[in-house]
Amino acid sequence: MENTVDTSVSSGIYPSKATSLLQSQCQYTLVLDARPFMAYNITHIVSAINVHCPPILKRRSNGFVALENIVPCETSRKLLLEGHFRHVIVYDAQTTDLAISTQDSNLYSVLKSLRQQVELDEVYYIIGGFKEFSALYPDLCVRPGIDVNENPLSFPALRRHCSKNGPVEIIDGLYLGDSQSSSHLETLRDIGITALLNVSTTCKNMFESDFKYKNIPVNDTETADLTSWFNEANNFIDSVRNDKGKVLVHCHAGISRSATICIAYLMCKDNLTLEQAYDHVKSRRSVISPNLNFMRQLQDFEKKSLSTPSQSNCSPDDDYPSSGSSMEFDFNYMSSSVSLSSNSFDFSFASPSLPASPRTPLMSST
Repeated sequence: MENTVDTSVSSGIYPSKATSLLQSQCQYTLVLDARPFMAYNITHIVSAINVHCPPILKRRSNGFVALENIVPCETSRKLLLEGHFRHVIVYDAQTTDLAISTQDSNLYSVLKSLRQQVELDEVYYIIGGFKEFSALYPDLCVRPGIDVNENPLSFPALRRHCSKNGPVEIIDGLYLGDSQSSSHLETLRDIGITALLNVSTTCKNMFESDFKYKNIPVNDTETADLTSWFNEANNFIDSVRNDKGKVLVHCHAGISRSATICIAYLMCKDNLTLEQAYDHVKSRRSVISPNLNFMRQLQDFEKKSLSTPSQSNCSPDDDYPSSGSSMEFDFNYMSSSVSLSSNSFDFSFASPSLPASPRTPLMSST
């Protein structure tokens, strides 16, 4: 079939220009990662949001991608529609020229669909994609075992981007945040926090005379074990919520370790699949990105839970349908392919549409 890509939908910019925009106009720049979910979860540009672009939906809609899938984060989507963002930057694995891409490529589908749904002056794609950007600016990429806020070369504006909204409520009585959230006494009191779950080896318990604390001393690395802490974490969260309290789960950046704990809690206590729990937490705090090691542990946790539902109370809820498919992933910028499959979680993308609140009530605090 003849390639009739409309190159007018976007202009290409080199990684240096993208970096300049991120450095000088971070809060007015929306960055979208059009790669598969697994590639995004391994590493991505700081502050980038992963596009939900399932191949089956693209085929059914003739390449059109709904805005809810392009920008899954409700807050960012609202800001986009209100004209807050002056620049939108989209990138894939390694496209060097939009003119030679295909009509059904994620990059082109996202760029074209954006133009059809939002009035934008400046929409760019990164020439060379993530492969080129990460080679030139590795310190602006989230990588396994490295927290965004622990990177000494990160721009201050980018660090603020990850924590500017403070703690977010995941469900009634359960909050997710970062080290900055956990160290602001006034913020904690304003929200009504009564306990903190510290999932790190470096964050201090700042206010032990004011709040109840529990520590999970785990590093954000490719070998760290969080699974063995799931039960203790769940019991601690339960004890706080059952006492009508509110617990803040945090690590250093509020991106990987603490997010993993919250996802595992929803899976176990609200009978959600990994996909459903991840999507819900992501809808509340868009910057979450558990490292690949923790995602594998969550996948194993899901498989074990589904095989022994009576022991873990983690069987999936019929009101949260999952894809039921398994896929193999081949990353163009890697030398080897990665294959991870699950009957209830598709690692290439999250669910196509996620409402602001779950379709069925999550567990109450009583």
